[in-house]
Amino acid sequence: MTSLSFAEQLKKERNEIWSRLALSAKSNQISSEQVCLEWSHAADLLLQKTFDHCFAEQKIALFALGKLGSSELNLSSDVDILLVAEDETAYAPAQLRQFQKILSERTANGFIFRVDFDLRPGGKQGPLVPTLDQFKDYYGNYGETWERLAFVRLRAIAGDSQIQKEVLSFAQKFSFRKHLDFTLLEDLKTLRSKIQGHYWARTQSDVIDLKLGVGGIRDIELFAHALQVVHGGRDPSLQIKRTTDALKLLQEKQLLPEQEAQFLATHYWNLRALENYVQALNDEQTHLLKVSDSHPDFVTAALKMLPEEMHRCDQIVKTLLGDAAASSTIEEELQQVGLPEQDLAELWQEILGQEVYSRHKGRDEISRKAFLGIFLTALKEQKGDLRRGLLLLKDFIHGTRAKASFFALLLREKNLLQELTWLFGHSPYLSRILCNRPELLDSFVYRAQNKHSEDLGSLLEELAEKRLLSEIITGSAYLKDKDLPALLQNLTSTADSIVEVLLNALKKEYPSSIQVLALGKWGGRELGFRSDLDFIFVTPQEPEENDFKVAKRFITRLTESHRGGHIYSIDMRLRPSGKAGPLVIPQKDLSEYLSQEASAWERQAYLKARFIGDDQKSLVPFFIDRGLNEVELTELNRIRQQLLADPPVVNLKFSEGGLVDVEFAVQTEILRRKIRPSSQSTTDLIRIFSSEFPTLLGNYERLRQMEQMLQLVASESLVELHANHESFHALALAFQISAQDLLKEVRDIFSNNIETLKELDPRRQAH
Repeated sequence: MTSLSFAEQLKKERNEIWSRLALSAKSNQISSEQVCLEWSHAADLLLQKTFDHCFAEQKIALFALGKLGSSELNLSSDVDILLVAEDETAYAPAQLRQFQKILSERTANGFIFRVDFDLRPGGKQGPLVPTLDQFKDYYGNYGETWERLAFVRLRAIAGDSQIQKEVLSFAQKFSFRKHLDFTLLEDLKTLRSKIQGHYWARTQSDVIDLKLGVGGIRDIELFAHALQVVHGGRDPSLQIKRTTDALKLLQEKQLLPEQEAQFLATHYWNLRALENYVQALNDEQTHLLKVSDSHPDFVTAALKMLPEEMHRCDQIVKTLLGDAAASSTIEEELQQVGLPEQDLAELWQEILGQEVYSRHKGRDEISRKAFLGIFLTALKEQKGDLRRGLLLLKDFIHGTRAKASFFALLLREKNLLQELTWLFGHSPYLSRILCNRPELLDSFVYRAQNKHSEDLGSLLEELAEKRLLSEIITGSAYLKDKDLPALLQNLTSTADSIVEVLLNALKKEYPSSIQVLALGKWGGRELGFRSDLDFIFVTPQEPEENDFKVAKRFITRLTESHRGGHIYSIDMRLRPSGKAGPLVIPQKDLSEYLSQEASAWERQAYLKARFIGDDQKSLVPFFIDRGLNEVELTELNRIRQQLLADPPVVNLKFSEGGLVDVEFAVQTEILRRKIRPSSQSTTDLIRIFSSEFPTLLGNYERLRQMEQMLQLVASESLVELHANHESFHALALAFQISAQDLLKEVRDIFSNNIETLKELDPRRQAH
C-alpha cells in the first residue's frame, strides 16, 4: 500500500465517522458530550495509525493537547499535537513531512485534520519536533502560565513509552505545584482580557461567539483549569483532563459551590452542542452563531436563554479571573483612596518605588497598584494602624523579593487579602513572622502541612514552620474572636505535637524510654505567645547512655537556629536542685525529692506538671500531703515581695493583684489545704475557690486575655502598660475601648484581686 492510498483510506474512515456525528449534531440526536467523546476517540485512532505508519519503532512519541487532550474534540477543530524525540537523530525529516502531509493535505476526498504544532516549546519559532532535553530545558526555564494550563490536558497518544513517561512526569510537575503560584491568576486575568479585547467585535447583537465571547467556552475552560492548577499540586486527584469532570470534582472538594459547578457544566455542553451544530453545517472551523439565520428548534430554544446564561457564566468566571475587559480605572481608584498624612504619602511612594522583578512589567505594575489600592482601603475599613500596616507591607514586599506578579493571587483571593491586611494592620508580631518567612503564606492559605519528613534536617525545618504557622493561624483568629481558651489550647497542642514528633524521631536513632515532663504554662495547657517551654527529662529507671544522648540532642534540635529561628526557647531551671541538678532524673528519685526535699515554691510549680503523651500519671500525690508550715509560708511571702513590681508600674503579670500574684496565691492555698486538683490548668485551680471568691476567675481570665493580645499588637514582648506608649493604644484599639477606660479597667481588676487575695492568700496571713 502506497502512502497515498494509505492516506486516502484514512480520509475515507474519517469522513464516514464525521458525517455520522455531524448528522447527529445538526439534528441533536445524541448529546454534545457523546459527539465530542466519539470524535476524540476516532481522532486518536487516526493519529495512531498515521504515527505508526510514519515513525514505526522510532524513539519518538506523540501527545495530544487542547480539546483532543481532554477527549472533548469538536467536529471541525484543529488537533493540537506535540511530537517529542529522544534526540535529533531519532527520526528522519522525511518522516515528519510524510506525517504532516497524510494528515493535512487536501484531495478530492478532503483531509483528515488541520494539525496545529504551535504548542511545542518555543511556539512557531521552536523546532517542530523538540528533543526530550529541549522540552525540559524550555519549560523548566521559560515556560509561561498559559503553557502550564495547556499541559493540564496533555495526553500521550502513541510512540515510545519511556519518552511518554518522562514528558508526562515533567509536565505534571510543571503544571501542578505544591506551593501557591503568585503569577498564575494575574496572567490568566491578562490572558482573558487580551482574548476579549481582541475578539470583542465578534459578539454583536446578531452574532454570538460561542468560544471566545464573554461567558463562552474558553472562559469556562480557563476557569476550570485555573482552579485545577491552583489546587492540583496539593491534591493530585484534581489532575484530570476533561473539563466537566474537573468541575464536578471541584464541587466535591468544596472548591466550587454546587450550583455554580452544575450550571457551568450544563452551560458548557450547551455551548458545545451549538458549536458542533455550526461546524457540522459546512465542516468549517467556526464558532460564530448568527441569531437571525434559520435554525432547527433545539438551536432556537437555546438562543432564547443563551445571553442570560453567558452573562451568568461571566459573573462566576470573573470572581477568579477578573473582568473580561482590562481595568482602566486603577489610577483613578488610587486617587480616590487618598492619604491623609504626608508621611503616609511618602511611605506609599517608597512602596511603589521598589523595583519590580518581572518579565511582564507593565502588566504586573498595574496589578501591584491595584493591590495596593485595595490593601489601603481594607486597612481603613478594618480600622487598622495605617502607617504601621504600610511599613510592614513594605517589609513583606521586600521579603518576597519584590516580585510584583505575587500580587495576582492576593487580588483574586479576596479572603486571603483581607486576612493579610488584618494581620499587617493589627499585629506586628504575626506580621514579622510573615515578613521573615513569606513562604508561610502558602500553608496559611491551606491551613495544613505535608506529612513529616523522615530526614531529621527536613523534619526540623518542618517543625519550626509548624510552630510559626500555628501562631499565625491561631493569632489571626484571636485578634478577631478573642477566644482565650481556644488560643491557649491550640498553642499548647502544637507544642505537644512538635515535642512528641521530635522525641520519637530521636528515639528511632537512640532507643530510649525517656519522657518529657512539662511544667509552667506548658504543663498547665495554657501556653501563650512568645512562651518558653519549661520541662525536665524523666526516665522510668536509672538513665542509660541513650537517654542522655536523646536529651542532649533534643535540647540542641529544639533551640538551634533554623530559617524561622529556633523552634522553642526552653527553661529547665525547675529540675531538682536547679541548674546543678541532673539533666535526666529517674522517676523514683524525682518522687522522693518532691516528697522529702522539694521547697514550697518547687511544689507549687509541680502542681502544673504533666507528662507529654501520658496524661494519666500525676506527681501531686507524692508531695501534696506535706502541706505548708509557717516557715514555708513566710519564705513564700518573701518570694512574693521580690516578684511584685513597684506600685507605680502597671504590669499585667507582676503588679500586685496581677497574674503572677493570683497564680501563686492559689497554688499556695492548694498546698496549704492539701487539695488534690483534677487538672493542671490555672483556671481550673482558681475554679476550686469560685464559690468563696466568685470574681477571681473572671478577673484572671480578663488579664490573661489582655496579656496575650498585647503580645500580638506590640512590636516587642511586653507586659507593662504605659499610657503614652503606642502598644497600649494598640491594645485599647484591639478591644474597641478608649485607652483611658482600658487603664481604669486594669486598675479596678488589680484592686478587686488585692482585696480577694487578702482573704485567700495564706502568705499574706503569715506575713
